[in-house]
Amino acid sequence: MDTHKITAAGLTGKLYQATDSPRWQLEFRHPHTKKRLRISTGLRDLTMAKEKAKGIMTDAGRDGLVALQAHAMRTTARSVGEAVDHYLKVSKLPTKQANVNRLLRFLRAVLGGTNEQLRALPLTVVSPANVAKYQREFEGSVYTVRGTLAGARSVFCHPLEWQDFSLPDCIQKFAAASVGMRAPAVTFERIAPAVLEAMDAASKQRGGGIRRAFLLTRYLGLTPKEVAACRRTWIEERNDKFVLVIIEREGLTLKTGAKRGRALSLPEWMARELLAAEDCMVEGRTPGRRKFFVERIFNAFVREFIPERAAAAYELRKQAGSDMLNATGKISLVQHMLGHTEPSTTARWYAVYDREVDVASVWDQQ
Repeated sequence: MDTHKITAAGLTGKLYQATDSPRWQLEFRHPHTKKRLRISTGLRDLTMAKEKAKGIMTDAGRDGLVALQAHAMRTTARSVGEAVDHYLKVSKLPTKQANVNRLLRFLRAVLGGTNEQLRALPLTVVSPANVAKYQREFEGSVYTVRGTLAGARSVFCHPLEWQDFSLPDCIQKFAAASVGMRAPAVTFERIAPAVLEAMDAASKQRGGGIRRAFLLTRYLGLTPKEVAACRRTWIEERNDKFVLVIIEREGLTLKTGAKRGRALSLPEWMARELLAAEDCMVEGRTPGRRKFFVERIFNAFVREFIPERAAAAYELRKQAGSDMLNATGKISLVQHMLGHTEPSTTARWYAVYDREVDVASVWDQQ
């Protein structure tokens, strides 16, 4: 019988394959009771089985016998792949594929391996121990961690979709959980004025598409997609004012359709700079090249000044919303400027209002 020695958390065990199952089995003595324990890893791949065995032994050493319940399985346990296929078949949500992608992303970060290898695993790998491990060890933003877990949880959180499909207890606990799976109430921190001034001066020096993309994102709050599609002809003259009209056109579909359409009046100095473009606001003969310019070249320019922020151009859009909110105090105005259908979206994710309320200046005027 092929065996492999495993050591973790001061414990020693062995992996072996039983004659009636191709999956690797783990055997070790419990650190407290000294009883010999046997548990199936549920894995056929030796490398992945070793990693899981180390996790099981570490959990047992820390939490005792209770920790083994999440890892225990029978050879008849339903697999991740079966659950995913069932969910994609019965779910009516438009985000169901994105939720599946997040589930697999979470498992990849914890267990490694390819999507096909993960699909072959039993559902018991979606355990509280692995969720805690992902929250503890994944190197990424809080938003990414919580967003990934929230999407993975969405796969299992509608009981009516799983009436004909038995789920292990650990999945039901995961579906009922919400702590640590919601993004922070405010995820945007305003960019320092000195950084914005330096970025503005550098964009003037670079000129061309860099300067116009900076104006459109920093002051008008356009999305990178809208910047890539924006043309000189979008600027209209109305009642002695220049207005940038953003509506669905050939080559541009808006996320929420006509609800996202808006008209933004431009200061005269900005209109002159934008109208200097021959046709498109950024360089590129084709839509693909213009998209490449915004996503790669312009984003690289922005990251020179805010390297710690991965969103780059989107950070300038949020800054524009925050500045407008602080200047006007009207969330509905900022909502329309950014093209959101709900003011709650604007308030939560994009526009940050100064926390200090100047009560004294109000009462001094009385």
